[in-house]
Amino acid sequence: MKFSITQATIADADELTSFITSIWKNMEHREWFAPEEDKDYIKSLLSTHTGIIWKAIETVSGQTAGLFIVVFPGKNSENLGYDIGLSEAELCSVAHMDTVAVHPNFRGYGLQRLLISQAEEALHKTQYRYLLCTVHPENSFSRSNMEKLGYTYIKQALKYGGLSRCIYLKKRT
Repeated sequence: MKFSITQATIADADELTSFITSIWKNMEHREWFAPEEDKDYIKSLLSTHTGIIWKAIETVSGQTAGLFIVVFPGKNSENLGYDIGLSEAELCSVAHMDTVAVHPNFRGYGLQRLLISQAEEALHKTQYRYLLCTVHPENSFSRSNMEKLGYTYIKQALKYGGLSRCIYLKKRT
């Protein structure tokens, strides 16, 4: 199976919101995923350039197979840089490798890693040096993927209104 990875636009907001909601509703372990991405959030993220969304399209069917959201939190209180002790100056160099969702029909094709790698490549020539993400402690698949991509487990913390999450960091030079 082949996939094309494209950057999403504001025009994709409805589709992306429906995609995320559908994935979440059909998950066996809903607590592993903390969806905050409604249509207004997606549109705001894209229109204010506080994030980028990549989507994977299966080339034969044209179906959305997965998506990945990167958020630039700045000095927002949600910035994971606070959790790992970054300085005020370093906080503006944080990118949250935030949300990945893959349609069940396309799991097993390495889309999570492909989408994250695409995002990392795009961030390569930017100021973002601290790539941070959270993973549910029991989600061994995502934890393994992040470690294979060079992310290091830093600590476990309560995030998203009290949900336990592992914080991972990849520091770019």
